Amino acid sequence: MTVMSIKKMGDPLLARQAKRVDLHSEQLIADVSNMIDTMRYYQGVGLAAPQIGLSKRIIIVEVDHNIRYPRASRIELNVLINPQIINFSAQKQSDWEGCLSLPELRGKVTRSCHITYRAKTLDGATIVNSVNGFYARIIQHEIDHLDGVLYPQRMDDCSAFGYEDSLPAY
Repeated sequence: MTVMSIKKMGDPLLARQAKRVDLHSEQLIADVSNMIDTMRYYQGVGLAAPQIGLSKRIIIVEVDHNIRYPRASRIELNVLINPQIINFSAQKQSDWEGCLSLPELRGKVTRSCHITYRAKTLDGATIVNSVNGFYARIIQHEIDHLDGVLYPQRMDDCSAFGYEDSLPAY
């Protein structure tokens, strides 16, 4: 098990566009394994490669008995390489988000309720998947990381941003 340190807001790597991934890279399996170990250790529901210092377009998503999101429905582990959102619904919803790169902070972010994304899997297959609700929110959040965007940059109202233990509405 290799748990990597998480880059925090302010680290220049988090503000850069990540590079496309070569599926034939010998390092790919090790990178993904480190991402999974790190996400699970820190109780994340998603993780983007830049968060552990890798400028690579890789995200992972998984929800399984997560103490940071106790009401979230289960989501099987997904490893998405070079993901891109190909359709956003017009219907949007504002909800609280957190991020391992902004520990103990939460903010309300408006995102599309339903998205369709395309990505490669570890075995090189192309997948197209439509998701909604919290799952869609996670994918949008993690792909933002690949584009150098952190969730506070998506917020409409900074009064709905603060530390988890200080937010009365959270």
